[in-house]
Amino acid sequence: MPPEFRPFSQVRNAIVEYFPRLETTAWRPASPFDRRYKCIAWSSCRTDNIWWPVDDPIPVGMFWPSWAPRDEKVNTFVLVFASLGYEVCDSYDFEFGYQKVAIYALNEDHVTHMARQHFFGKGWLSKPGMLEDIVHADLRCIETHPDGLSDYGTVVRIMKRSWGSGLVNLCLFRCFWYAIKFGVYRGVWRVLEIKWKLVQ
Repeated sequence: MPPEFRPFSQVRNAIVEYFPRLETTAWRPASPFDRRYKCIAWSSCRTDNIWWPVDDPIPVGMFWPSWAPRDEKVNTFVLVFASLGYEVCDSYDFEFGYQKVAIYALNEDHVTHMARQHFFGKGWLSKPGMLEDIVHADLRCIETHPDGLSDYGTVVRIMKRSWGSGLVNLCLFRCFWYAIKFGVYRGVWRVLEIKWKLVQ
């Protein structure tokens, strides 16, 4: 299923409805609407399937490592991302030469979301559910808010890996490819936005 381009105003309204803190925080849509992947896959640099610890048989279009526990515990997600070269760290600040991911959860037994730090530290990349990818300035702006539709809880773990480890796992190549692809998408999006405004 190809990506779906929606008017920026519609995207902004939909996302701010889930995350009200974004009204006063720097953020932007990064890619069009796409049902093929969600936040965990995106944090692992994948856009070809949905990652989640579902029981066997795993449905078409979904993935979870066969060796990993099938639960939503924080330690399970830590274990899966450790297999991709990540290790738990204390700081969410950008460190040159490292990639970082953040795990959101309601408690230690219920992971809700993950975000990946921008390759050059320009905020964090999230795929909130089936909504568009966004780049947000900080991690707190998509935590649970009493006026929002989302209930992501809070950030409970930060993990990092070296760029060298990312190369071994091919993630850096995918990140560069997505940056180019999403740049083209944004160009198409801008052209469509002009067209939508002209026909209003």
